[in-house]
Parts: sequence; structure tokens; C-alpha cells
Amino acid sequence: MSVAETFIEEDGFGFVPRPNRDEPFEIIRRYTMTNKHKASVQLISWGAGIQSIKVPNQSGILGDVVLGFDDVEGYSRNRYVGSMIGRVVNRISCGKMRVENESYALSRNSGDGVDHFNGGFVGFDNVNWNSYVMKKHVVMTHLSPANSEGYPGDVLTQIKYSWTDDNQLLMNIRATSTKPTPVDVTANCLMNLAGHATGPNELRKHVISLNAGSWTFTDIKNNLPTGTVHPVDRTVFELRLPTQLTKRRLYIVPGGGYNQNLCITSPSSWSYRFHARIIHPGSGRTLEVYSNQPGLKFSTGNDLPDPDCNYPPDFEDYCDCTDIEPKLEERQKEMWGKDGARYRRHGGFILSPQNYPNAVNTSDFPPCILYPGQVYVHDLTYKFGLLSKSLDTPT
Repeated sequence: MSVAETFIEEDGFGFVPRPNRDEPFEIIRRYTMTNKHKASVQLISWGAGIQSIKVPNQSGILGDVVLGFDDVEGYSRNRYVGSMIGRVVNRISCGKMRVENESYALSRNSGDGVDHFNGGFVGFDNVNWNSYVMKKHVVMTHLSPANSEGYPGDVLTQIKYSWTDDNQLLMNIRATSTKPTPVDVTANCLMNLAGHATGPNELRKHVISLNAGSWTFTDIKNNLPTGTVHPVDRTVFELRLPTQLTKRRLYIVPGGGYNQNLCITSPSSWSYRFHARIIHPGSGRTLEVYSNQPGLKFSTGNDLPDPDCNYPPDFEDYCDCTDIEPKLEERQKEMWGKDGARYRRHGGFILSPQNYPNAVNTSDFPPCILYPGQVYVHDLTYKFGLLSKSLDTPT
């Protein structure tokens, strides 16, 4: 797991206007981390995002497995894609919370204007992070000021990215605060192991297994957890054994695809452990996800456009894509990604370790409050590999 031979190159990825500052524009920086086998990761300072991951298939041919865009405008138009999400990922009910007997009103930016979602209007995904190279690592930092989006306290977040010779992307996320405040930061990386441009036909060939024996039961009326945790046994969320994401499988999931928080099986809520494994047999590429967070969001790209309108009957009841594109006609528009690729519904997956949604308002969920003097810790690893040609097992 050495980074000794990792080479890091820095260049520009574009500009964003900053009319209220001394300089009218701010540079978006890009970092290309290449290991000794020529596999690479590209990071951008906008949203501390992952713009590209190029890893080999069984024939040794490198392919980009991350859905994304060629310019800053693409990321500004399509929020959350590839970015870090914070201060708090997912929903906070009605934009309200109580912390240390104090009530706070957060911005309500969900599609229906009811809830706080993914950190608000100007979340961690929607700012340009300070960034620099430190030896063989890339470090990004962001100061979220007190009262930003309604949150108490200044929160300083630092992410250290490392890319190893055996194709592991390590993300060490740390945060401190000047006042008690909820913190739940994760990467929202949209991937397809067959290649970012291969679409839903190849996604449906992926085989997934999750280390999750339960899931947070969700009220379809508001897309919020009810506060209860249900076992996955005899449900469509039973993914502990390898399961192919076939068209039929996705169709029978409420909403026509996965977009749920599952509860990771572990003797301790905050221990670093295996979360998920996903395989694409055709290319031989594999991905394992490790983290110290108690939950895992698993999504099959339900929010991506579907011009053919192949939605199941209960789509509007279950899908929370209104948080990104509020009108059905907008969801039907095309989304053009890197190299002119057309991204479509079920064209990629997301595996985002995190705390349970709305944990700040749910006493039975793992705690999410960061206090002054404490350090928030999220260690997240994407471990890429290849199937053994003889045994069909990850190597």
C-alpha cells in the first residue's frame, strides 16, 4: 500500500467568478495522482471532487470509471456529482434541529423546499477548497463559517488524499468546530466499473455485496427515516450475498432503483471495516469500500435523466430526485459528461459511507454532534482490483 512512487501533477481546471473579492476570478485547481502502474486519480478543488479514476481492466487497458464533466460549468450545473458533501450529508427534517438545548433553523433547499439537504445552498460541494501538495498526498481544506446555512460554529475541514501503487484511494477526512454542531462528511462519487460512458446496460451487469444486515426504514411521504431500523431479511435490501443489478432487480426495488441508507454490520458503530464490494465481470474490475462510518448510502443513479421515461409506477412516491431536478420534464433532459458521454438513469452507482440520515433529530441513531476540542474522523477507502481469471475472485 505504498505511495512512494506516486507522482502528482498540478494544473488549472477553470475559473469561478468572485465579484465580492479583490480578485474577480478564483482558480479551480486539478491534481493528477499517478502510481507506478500508470493508474491515476484526478481531483479538483471545486467541491474537493473526484473528477477521474483510471484503473486497468483484465487486459491491462486503463479506463475511467468515474462519471463527471470536462469543465467547472458541468459541476456547477449538476451539483453533488463527484463532490464532497457537508456539513451534513442527506436530509435534516424541516431544516430544524436542537443542539445542546438550542434551536437552529437551517436553510431549506430540498426540491420541495421543506428540508435541509446535503449541506444547503452553499454546501461543501459548492465551494472552492484551498488545496496543496504535501509530499505524496493532496490536501484540501475548507472553513465553513458560523451561521453558514444556519449551522452554529466555525467548522474547519481537512481532507488528505493518497493514491497507492495497488490502486487504493485513501481519503482521511478531519474536522474541528468552535461550537457543538452536527458533522457528517462523505464523498459522492458516481461510478461505473465498465467505464464512465458505458451506461445502464453495463451497470446492470455489476454484481454487488454489502456488509449490511439492516436498513433505516423511510417514510415515502417525506423521504425521511422513521427512526426505526429494519432487518434486510426477505427484502430487496438483502444484498449480503453477491447480487446482480439486473433490470428486473432494479425494477422491483421501490422507486425503480436503489437509493437507501443501509446499516453496516459491526461490533462498534465507529470501527473501520469492510462496507461493500462491487464487481463488473466483463472488464474484471472490482471495487471494495472501507470506512469507519455506521451507514452506507447505495444508489443506482436513479436521479440521472431518462428521456425515454422508463419509470416504474411508484417512481414519484419513492424517488427523491426532486432534490436535484425538481420537475419531471427537467429530469428527461440530456446530461452530457466527459468526452461527450451521455449519462442516463442507472448509468452509474454511488457507495457513500455516512451516518444515518437525520441523525441530529433521531435519538436512537448514532450521534453526529462534534464538540469543541474533539476531532471528527472519517477514514474512507476505495480499493480497486481485478478478478482472478482462474478463480473469478478479487485480487
